[in-house]
Amino acid sequence: MSKYIRATEESSTPDTSAPDPPRLPGVMSLACLVFLRRRLYLLPLITALWIIMAFFISYGISIKSGSVKPNDFPYISYTAIEAPERCVFGQLINIGAVLLGMNVWVRYLFVKEIFLKRKVQDAARWQKVNIAGIILGFLSALGISMVANFQTVVQRGPHYVGAGLAFGLGLAYCWLQTRLSWKLRSEKYGNRTVAMYQLVNSIALSVFLLLFSITKIIYKVNEAKDLQKGLVDTKFTSLRGVYLASTISEWLVATSVLTFALTFMWDFRALVMETPRVNVNFNMIEVEVKVTADKEKESSDDTNMNNISVKVV
Repeated sequence: MSKYIRATEESSTPDTSAPDPPRLPGVMSLACLVFLRRRLYLLPLITALWIIMAFFISYGISIKSGSVKPNDFPYISYTAIEAPERCVFGQLINIGAVLLGMNVWVRYLFVKEIFLKRKVQDAARWQKVNIAGIILGFLSALGISMVANFQTVVQRGPHYVGAGLAFGLGLAYCWLQTRLSWKLRSEKYGNRTVAMYQLVNSIALSVFLLLFSITKIIYKVNEAKDLQKGLVDTKFTSLRGVYLASTISEWLVATSVLTFALTFMWDFRALVMETPRVNVNFNMIEVEVKVTADKEKESSDDTNMNNISVKVV
């Protein structure tokens, strides 16, 4: 009997009739979620690698184009201020945001299946928590896309809103999922090591985000004072320490969000995603066909009557 649970919206009982998936993943299985349906444990890994790749690709292009100095380690968004790096960064991060949204959705379905189909204490209340989690996750993924598409120098307002959604709600999502993992663990589902790692990851993310917020405020305030005095590029001189603390902590925040997504790999091993289905209302199609046929018949009758009238005249 297969160990896999089919994670779907419609199924009322676990489907254990599916055969075990092949041991070696095929190349096409890495293309998108449809081809990953029996290898969903690869989705978090692909997501993390994709977004990290996007960071460093835009960073490398910005150095090569001269937008960022080689001795500078900037904020992530400052690696994508000018073209062409901002175009590449935006496109790659948009795809990464979609991948993150997929992780959020699959995680939601996984938890939902357990709450609805296993004897879990107070399952209805915890399912509401699960719904809150998917909302937070989707908003966080949206924020990542906003950060990439609204450059901080040009569109500061939308950029900072996106950063708040990505980091702030991302932190809330991580803590909520950590709590759900410990709830599942108390019901004899899940893995204790994974739950513990999620807890440590969430604590580290909180520390990094707090450090980033404090150091960035300090840096920006002192940078503004230096600019009033006519001093520029003090991030390489007097403000070097606080500047690097701020930028490095931001990179650690982003990395911590991605490492948290990697914790989903353990649970996703037990999932098989069903292919999307479409229900067709054939009555509507038949009605439209009948109406079209009636109109064509009426048009043909009118033509014949005109021909008769012409012959009579």
